[in-house]
Amino acid sequence: MTGYLLGISLALGSLVQGCLGTTLLSPITSCSSLTVTPPDGTTLINATAIERYNVTYSLPTYNGVAGNVNVCDVEVFLTHGDAGDAVRFAIYLPLDGWNGRWQGTGGGGWAAGGFDFELVAAATSGYTAGATDAGVNLEGKTEFWYNSTQLNENFVYLSFHQMTLIGKDLSEKFYGKRPDYSYWFGCSQGGRQGMSEAQLYPEDYDGIFAGAPAISWEKVAVASYWPLAVQNQIGESIPLCKLDAIQQASIAACDLLDGAADGLISNPLKCDFNAIEVVGMQLQCDENTTATITEQDAIVWNKIRTGLTDKEGSLLWYGLEPGTYNGALATPGFDITTRWIADWLLQDPDADVSNITENELVEFFYQSVSELGALWGTDNPDLSAFRERGGKIMTWHGWADEIIPPLGTVDYWQRVVELAGGIESTDEFYRIFMAPGLGHCGSENSYGPQIPIDNLAPLVEWVENGKAPETIFFSGNGQTRNICKFPKELVYCGSGDISDAASWECV
Repeated sequence: MTGYLLGISLALGSLVQGCLGTTLLSPITSCSSLTVTPPDGTTLINATAIERYNVTYSLPTYNGVAGNVNVCDVEVFLTHGDAGDAVRFAIYLPLDGWNGRWQGTGGGGWAAGGFDFELVAAATSGYTAGATDAGVNLEGKTEFWYNSTQLNENFVYLSFHQMTLIGKDLSEKFYGKRPDYSYWFGCSQGGRQGMSEAQLYPEDYDGIFAGAPAISWEKVAVASYWPLAVQNQIGESIPLCKLDAIQQASIAACDLLDGAADGLISNPLKCDFNAIEVVGMQLQCDENTTATITEQDAIVWNKIRTGLTDKEGSLLWYGLEPGTYNGALATPGFDITTRWIADWLLQDPDADVSNITENELVEFFYQSVSELGALWGTDNPDLSAFRERGGKIMTWHGWADEIIPPLGTVDYWQRVVELAGGIESTDEFYRIFMAPGLGHCGSENSYGPQIPIDNLAPLVEWVENGKAPETIFFSGNGQTRNICKFPKELVYCGSGDISDAASWECV
């Protein structure tokens, strides 16, 4: 049956005209006959290529709609020299309707790739697409690879570059032509991976979408412990109900700065809320518990907002913005940062890192930057090579991101602007969009408009048609907004439904 269906496809011709004017292609060779050419420096362990029909992914994605797709699934395992690693790559090649584009996909947390979470949606949209596990694992068990030089390099930059080489080569072998355009899609760790591609391998991609990118990783991974260190310092954990009440108070205090009571802080940089203002507030934590916000509670919230500081009060890395969900502040701490400190800094996966105080965390910060920044940082602002080859980068980041402080993205953008010669010249190749009320990668903690269904659509328009995005449409939680290209911000027009994007403008 497989050969019969493929024969019908070939008999109908290798070119089909899509409804949007894109030329859609079908295979010119059989899936089972595909061979993998290992990139330089690697050895092929194993490769299989099979046709799979009605491949689905039932959970929500942030990379478009995941439908039922028919693909040639090429599974590849490579190793590097005598490192003993076994890096998995999955390449999905649509059996019909290829749009002529390649899409590399990233991971999240300690996983280098999302696989079907992103591949099915990409293939549904007509892309050939790939994912990799970098040779580590998808369960976040860093104790098995933190001390391997090869696996660190795989995870930080190498594996997804090699995935890109393999994916483009297989696309050419399968359809008879190389991809016309190549795009990267990733958020968080995947966003960092995309920025690594732009910095280290500028020829790999024409367009890079890097959502809430975890760049400056060696800083973020330590600084994310700061909320817990502040509470360890006083020897007391602040109940989440108190932190949530202060969060709501910060929104109420700064809501009208954009001209309308829409429950969002459009620009937290203008919000000077001080938690001391709500000391004495009474709140009901649950049916049986009441609480009062104390001065100590307010001081803790203010320090968390400010970010990691040294003994002299100098800022080392950014904190969480007003209006951000505080669940990530609870003990025993965020797994990413506890694993980073135990494994990479202490070199002891069994180390107890639950009681680190402020000054101890500062020392870990300096150690992380000194020992690991060169490899893990991924925040080189020199994007000149990517710019010169015509590449485009688009990023959105939520102002209410509870995992990756949004000011890290703003900080990086400002450094790019300085090096590139100003905002106008930077706009030619790199644009960021800061979204009010958006949690990490559109998490369930978002209370503002949600991320687009198809995040690559405006990037494709920019790369292929020269239509640079001035705004990006977000919708959800009862509101729509056209999120502005930074540094512009949303302001209410003075009339119209405050829930409707048409009632807001960028200034």
